[in-house]
Amino acid sequence: MSNVICEKLGILHPIIQGPMAWASDARLSASVSNAGGLGIMGVGFCPADIFEAEVKKAKTLTSAPFGLNIITCIPGADKLLEITLREKVKVVEVETFPGHFDELSAYVKELKSAGAVTIGKAADVEEARAHEAAGVDMVSVKGCDGGGHIFGFTGTFTLVPQVVDAVSIPVINSSGVADGRGIAASFMLGAAGVEIGSRFLVSKECPIHENYKKAILAAKEGDTVLTGVTVGDSVRCLKNALTDKLLRIERECSLEEARERIMDIGRGSLRKASTEGDMVEGSIVVGQNVGLLNKIQPVSEIMAELVAGYTKLLASAGRLVNDPAAAMSAISGR
Repeated sequence: MSNVICEKLGILHPIIQGPMAWASDARLSASVSNAGGLGIMGVGFCPADIFEAEVKKAKTLTSAPFGLNIITCIPGADKLLEITLREKVKVVEVETFPGHFDELSAYVKELKSAGAVTIGKAADVEEARAHEAAGVDMVSVKGCDGGGHIFGFTGTFTLVPQVVDAVSIPVINSSGVADGRGIAASFMLGAAGVEIGSRFLVSKECPIHENYKKAILAAKEGDTVLTGVTVGDSVRCLKNALTDKLLRIERECSLEEARERIMDIGRGSLRKASTEGDMVEGSIVVGQNVGLLNKIQPVSEIMAELVAGYTKLLASAGRLVNDPAAAMSAISGR
């Protein structure tokens, strides 16, 4: 399917694998790119040497476009930008925190001058507008139902169309999508493409610990929780002893004490889950779509299912108006 996202990024399908710390490495991202999507490495917090090594590795694994993320307001981001420009990475998802959009604009300008496509990351309408003003080529929108750090409180279904109405650049839906239905729905909401994270956590190529993958497969709808909301550091993950402890601190401690203790306890918790397989004290980051994740598959198979799912739905969309029963039968395969 050819659309503005595919044309701009040089990919076959408007499906982007989102950057995930400790999860989307060179192998996973290159596998998605090789399957016709766009893989983005989650290396924005990495030391410069690891960052550079992953970029070089990805270049040996795919000749297709791939991307990486840079968090422009963290220490050392300028070094990561230098490596990105030197290695001629074609796509960069640029992220920042409120109050740092001047820095973001400078990074975007340098990247675009070098020919890179830039994707902003927003959690609400005003952030999306700020990213557009900073000059990004497109903006990825994450609702509160996504996994990991959550910076907004509006769900995907209501957030995406509001952002589409507010900006003139292409919008990507980066939360809530796990299958072809989610992709088709995203198009109906006005998005030009999707960014998927959680579905690729249970890919064979994803490097996270097997315990992490098994925890996702065993989870059901309603098994995620948001911690850190009261201290401005919201994270969505599966419920476990760690989340119970964090939520108790939020209930029982003063704001200042809670912030300090949560930051201290949370530091390194994602690594514990991802690399050590600690399902008790580790942060098992995943989105609210966890109930749709029920098997481990190779990336090529996941991509094939996603593409077949949304193309079949869109092909039947017109019949939903004139012959709903026949259309739904065709969609379900019955």
